[in-house]
Amino acid sequence: MNRIAMNDAWQFVKLPGCFIQTLREAANGTAAWPQEIQERVGSGISETVCLPHTWYRDEDAYRGLTLYEKEVRTDPSWECLFVDVPAADQQALIFADETLIADHKGGYSAFRGEIPEKMIRAGHFTLRIFVSNEVNDAISPLAGDFAVYGGLYRGVNLIVAGKTHFDYLYYGTNGVTARTSLAENGTGRVFLTPHVQAGQEETAFMRYTLLNGSGEVQAQVTGGPEEEKILEISSPHLWNGKNDPYLYTLRAELLSGGQVADCMEEHIGFRSVSLSPEHGFFLNGQPLRINGVACHHDLDGVFNAKREQDIDRDFTLIGEIGANALRLSHYQHPQHAYDLADSKGYVVWAEIPMLKLPHSDAVLENAKQQLAELILQNMHHPSVFCWGIQNEIGMFNDAPYMHDALRQLKAEAKRLDPERLVTGANLYTVKASSGLNDVTDMIGYNIYFGWYYGKMQDYDTFLDRLHEKRPNLPLGISEYGVDANPKLHAADPKVRDYSEEYQALFHETVYPILKSKSYLWGSFVWNMFDFASPMRREGGTLNRNQKGLVTFDRKIRKDAFYYYKAQWSDEPFVHICSRRFVRRTEPSIAVRLYTNQKTVTLMVNGTAAGEAVNDGNGTVVFEDVLLRMGENRIEAVSGALRDVCVFIRTDTPDESYTLPDSGAGKTVRNWFLSDDDIIREGFYSIKDTANDLLGDARSRAVIARFAPDLFRLMTTRDVIPLGLSLQSILSRDSSGIDQKALNAELNQIPVEE
Repeated sequence: MNRIAMNDAWQFVKLPGCFIQTLREAANGTAAWPQEIQERVGSGISETVCLPHTWYRDEDAYRGLTLYEKEVRTDPSWECLFVDVPAADQQALIFADETLIADHKGGYSAFRGEIPEKMIRAGHFTLRIFVSNEVNDAISPLAGDFAVYGGLYRGVNLIVAGKTHFDYLYYGTNGVTARTSLAENGTGRVFLTPHVQAGQEETAFMRYTLLNGSGEVQAQVTGGPEEEKILEISSPHLWNGKNDPYLYTLRAELLSGGQVADCMEEHIGFRSVSLSPEHGFFLNGQPLRINGVACHHDLDGVFNAKREQDIDRDFTLIGEIGANALRLSHYQHPQHAYDLADSKGYVVWAEIPMLKLPHSDAVLENAKQQLAELILQNMHHPSVFCWGIQNEIGMFNDAPYMHDALRQLKAEAKRLDPERLVTGANLYTVKASSGLNDVTDMIGYNIYFGWYYGKMQDYDTFLDRLHEKRPNLPLGISEYGVDANPKLHAADPKVRDYSEEYQALFHETVYPILKSKSYLWGSFVWNMFDFASPMRREGGTLNRNQKGLVTFDRKIRKDAFYYYKAQWSDEPFVHICSRRFVRRTEPSIAVRLYTNQKTVTLMVNGTAAGEAVNDGNGTVVFEDVLLRMGENRIEAVSGALRDVCVFIRTDTPDESYTLPDSGAGKTVRNWFLSDDDIIREGFYSIKDTANDLLGDARSRAVIARFAPDLFRLMTTRDVIPLGLSLQSILSRDSSGIDQKALNAELNQIPVEE
């Protein structure tokens, strides 16, 4: 197999008003080619672009059909030729001249199309790839707080192969799937399944070779081109996370006529993973607390069209913070990310973009397809410890048909990869008794106390109660965090002020609570990096979710980054917090530092201001540090370690540090009742989910009477997330609704368990 990059000089044009389904029907002969497309193709109304490419811009989040076109020269001696697309967001049709060679639905996995032989012999053909990110109710994700960018954002390749070759059309794989396992006696096993296309009258067979890190042969086995084989190695060197991410090389050779007709290589590793509801996650039989961060695949300026060097930089930052696990959310990431996770020793939660699950056969079938592609293309990676099959689908509903659909997805995952764990992530409103907690091997909860609802300290009782109700459920935190704009600051940080200080305070407060729960398998900070979300207009920015520990452009490590570095990293450091909060009006301030050192000395304008001890939470605080008018040089010293910043004392507050309309101090808009006023233990309230309230005839009738328009919208259209609390839904628009009276009536209805 010879792979040739085809990333330069593509002609690109948007096709507004045209739809990919019309093209699909035209290619199948059931409809005529759209006149608009015939006029555009070859008209010269295009721009030249290089791949990877997306058409998304913050000022133009186009959702529609596009065309990428390129003239391809071939060598007539080539026998077989494939177009390799590592991903096209969100669906794509590939044409060679006028022939449809591939049709793919799903924006994150690899797929291929085969070029007809006559076009190879002709020496050239026109390659047209129609890509669309138009809203489609059958292709996940159907919802989500992130961008569906569009584009050929991972490049395009040609694959040249002989008549006898691996089947490159098999779910976008390299033709051989390999999964590893450890037997009880410690023997390593590689389960091998080949998919081969053999030339006529040719006798082919497979040869599999396992090589260690030094390139020495450790085991070898042969078999037929359609024969599943098991390659065994006694007492293999284990892949052991960041402590020892040892990798073997699997070489699969397809032989025909005594010659190697095709060959592929993959890095693989041997390890075992398990879970205990009381003691968490185990790697190779040893406990490993998952100290993780979640990541989207995007970057300021290029969005989803990241290159390998961009991913390398992300992993450098993740390495600096000291995390040992990644949640690569909410979809399949490029192979380079999984390869780096393998080689650097991160354990990985990999997932499909299932964020909303309506009662739809088409959605379920597409989810199965995306799951199969995710697993078959990535099952050889030792870093991947679980397959995620849903994220927050309970936001919209919690119904038996959803539980059944998840059982089907889990069954598909286990059919393809029997030993890996299957997981899901639930919204905090999902009850312990929900069927959403009954399907997967493990569960994560996405919880945002202290931001969207409640107080930071609420994590403590919420988790203990959930564990008490479901003691046999392996439980962890799949998301937690708050937004922070590093331009915003507060001496007395409050919820929803979007300040860098509140984000730091949140993580300082919440992470020790999570760390204290020995029954949790661990946690994933949401998020390692800020990311794009076209729906967002908050925190002094547009189109950004700012929960990252690092900014979207990767230029600023927020203070909370250094808090986790103090928790997780062995690299000695000291960091002065609030360094961007330069202009101060107070005569004295508290200087806060994050460090993994025991003691720190503070110097103010060249004079020692004292020594303080690490509080055990990675934090050192110097209270009542005097500032003179004008510039003050602050220096933190611990042995040979130093960090320096400057604070300027002025008479006038810097108004750029605050947002006048942020709603600071309030977790919910239109907040007018305290929890004590709303909640009556054992009775309904507007804090219950809309789904629960609508499921009880008594509370359903109350909502219909107080909010008839909202009731009709919730019961006749799939547009409101019924998994949210009624209070949260009302906070968006409650005009004409007497919330206090509504809640009072709900408080009279006892909850029937």
